[in-house]
Amino acid sequence: MRPHVSLFASFLMLATCAAPVKLPEAPRVTVPAAPAWSVDSAAASLTQRSCPAGTASVAPTDIAVKADPVPFGPADEVAKRLPEGVTFAGGWHLTSDNASFGGLSGLAIDGKAGLLTVSDEGAFVWLGLKDDAPDGAGRIAYMLGADGGQLHGKALADSEGLSVRDGLAIVSFERTNRVSAFALDACGAAAREARIAPLPDTVAGRTIDENRGAEAMTVTPDGIIRFGYETVESGDSPLGAVVGPDDSGWTGETAHNPAGYAFVGLDSIEQGGKEETYWLFRSYDPIRGSRNVIRWDDKEIVMTAPMTVDNFEGIAAQPMGNGVTRLWIVSDNNFSDRQRTLLLAFDIAAPSE
Repeated sequence: MRPHVSLFASFLMLATCAAPVKLPEAPRVTVPAAPAWSVDSAAASLTQRSCPAGTASVAPTDIAVKADPVPFGPADEVAKRLPEGVTFAGGWHLTSDNASFGGLSGLAIDGKAGLLTVSDEGAFVWLGLKDDAPDGAGRIAYMLGADGGQLHGKALADSEGLSVRDGLAIVSFERTNRVSAFALDACGAAAREARIAPLPDTVAGRTIDENRGAEAMTVTPDGIIRFGYETVESGDSPLGAVVGPDDSGWTGETAHNPAGYAFVGLDSIEQGGKEETYWLFRSYDPIRGSRNVIRWDDKEIVMTAPMTVDNFEGIAAQPMGNGVTRLWIVSDNNFSDRQRTLLLAFDIAAPSE
């Protein structure tokens, strides 16, 4: 394990411009410089709990996912919206005849199968890729609880954040706030929930709204689980970490949200020997509709009309070689005919020396 580097160091430039905010109260945690616990160190135990001895692997159900290309927006607007070194790599409107397809809230790179997503109805949804584009193939598996029974109802199955690490899908849930692991590589759709830690239920002395929990979550290159809540306190969203089994809390850091936006997506990768962190924010009102902002380092992509935008909640960063990072985002259609499941990709070139 290399020395721990704070996930939020890349955000300091933005944070220093923010007015002071009221930081979250207990539970509070501190991530040590050399953490004794990580997803990597716990991987074998989590796999055994998720796939107990004798559990047969079950393949997810195949589904067809139609991918119709969509633009990012008018050419003149694209040129204005994308920072130097960033190009639009593709966009697709995803649909399926499977009634359970939709509600995609979390997104991660699955090295074996392309993209993995989670639905806020408690399902894993895989999206196949060919030549860096959706290939029409998909798979779905419904999440199982620790007892092997399907997770039912929003109270237990509202999965939001997602990372893939050591063959494990690490998932954050809101309503019943927690982070859990599913050993998908070991036993596929038969993987049971192996709970890692509960997450805070209060912030700044208030009970968190059931639908404003851990939308954002990542496993850092060092294997530390970091999370952020959609809840907004004095304009910012609280950030926390999991530092051991059943041990999580606020770190005292906050995501400085754009005015009127909430924090919904987070990913971090190692690229060129350093850590890169990507942040996704969302806003909606009936007049202006859905709006998003993607931020990293001192750059941002502002996604408002007339750009192609919907309720984007999931974000995943993928090293492509030669210092290029592909950034994927996916939208949650809330199983509504008035919204779409959109998948967009942007390529970010390494800064020139």
